[in-house]
Amino acid sequence: MEVKYKKEFYILKQKEKKVDSEAPAIRVEMIDGQTKVIGMMAPKIQVMLTSPNIKDYNNGLHDILKKFQSKILVYIITSSPISEIKKVTTMFELDESTVSNDFNKFSLKFGVNLSENLIAKSAFIIDKEGLIKYKEIPSNAEHKLDLDEFEVALEEVINFKVKGHTHENWMGV
Repeated sequence: MEVKYKKEFYILKQKEKKVDSEAPAIRVEMIDGQTKVIGMMAPKIQVMLTSPNIKDYNNGLHDILKKFQSKILVYIITSSPISEIKKVTTMFELDESTVSNDFNKFSLKFGVNLSENLIAKSAFIIDKEGLIKYKEIPSNAEHKLDLDEFEVALEEVINFKVKGHTHENWMGV
């Protein structure tokens, strides 16, 4: 896939991650110094947001994430410098243990690497089983994410109920 950013075109490196495929597990250092393994099975739904510019994080996106905060884990991965990240984390009162600019390995594993210095803009929703349920990568990294589509997809993943045979149903518990 080709992505435009600041009048340049980039070909995404590594193979594309598809919806309903297993999300890769990746070790990432957060800006508070913690190292976390993200992207695999988790107790909550994971939302992975990436951007070459942390300033793309906006009120619309923030409001959606706040609405579902008790049911999701949000990770923001950017290629922005720490000084820019700190401004945005302060402005939106973001937890620094969920924001990182340690983007290179993440961007290669998730198929959103533009270059050694840049990550593409993207949104991934990963269910509790570690499967990618939603993915958006705008072809122009300066364009906004489709927040309406993102919110609908997030709500669907949150409200998904497993149907069919379960041990408890079979046993009449």
